[in-house]
Amino acid sequence: MGCDASILLNHEGSERRANGSKTLRGFELIDEIKAEIEKSCPRTVSCSDILTAAARDATVLVGGPYWSVPFGRKDGKSSYAKEAEMVPKGREDITTLIEFYQSRGLNVLDLVVLSGAHTIGKATCGSIQWRIYNNNKTYGVTKNSIDDKYLEYLTRKCRWASDYVDLDGTTPRKFDAEYFKNLEKQMGLLWTDQILYSDPRTEPIVTTLANAPTVFEHQFAASMVKLGNIQVLTGQDDGEIRTNCNFVNSNGY
Repeated sequence: MGCDASILLNHEGSERRANGSKTLRGFELIDEIKAEIEKSCPRTVSCSDILTAAARDATVLVGGPYWSVPFGRKDGKSSYAKEAEMVPKGREDITTLIEFYQSRGLNVLDLVVLSGAHTIGKATCGSIQWRIYNNNKTYGVTKNSIDDKYLEYLTRKCRWASDYVDLDGTTPRKFDAEYFKNLEKQMGLLWTDQILYSDPRTEPIVTTLANAPTVFEHQFAASMVKLGNIQVLTGQDDGEIRTNCNFVNSNGY
């Protein structure tokens, strides 16, 4: 798994069609951007670069930080659903999360900071129903429990697994540090959000970021640069520049 736009390839057995990718949106927007760029600069800008820039610009539009995006990536020629299924599902323990990030060249700080991207966006109710109905009974009242009022809200909101709920229950349409403050109030939507505030390896970072929004923004930009440079394809014989982000080039260019 790397930054090669493999998630955009649309064919049977691809990452895009994996169960773990069903909530992803925005493919049509990327297609529109690519089509416009191809009119002016054919076979010049990769889908990988478009995705990376779009992530940055979308963050800025909701009040987040700006960061410089290095360009020159190429697009991968393969995509496998099994790789999408390797992404954390929201029920992992903290050690598993740390090891997942470390295997990709990221550290504990990156884990906590990038989890802060959940300050915007939504999750399916199906992904949290087990937490809503079983968490407090299974684990007792701990730092991983759900605040009573928040639990009541989620129970009303998530009557159907197909419904959606905001990842940030306080300011869901604004990029800010409220995500971390929510963890301190036991209002982390996902299990993998809330456990960041209960482990000694991550809790101090959560506390710092909750009280220092500017530090969060600065570090988020730095961590996103690192994330955008994971296993990129840049060599002459690596990958290609797709003319259509949904498919590999038929001529192998």
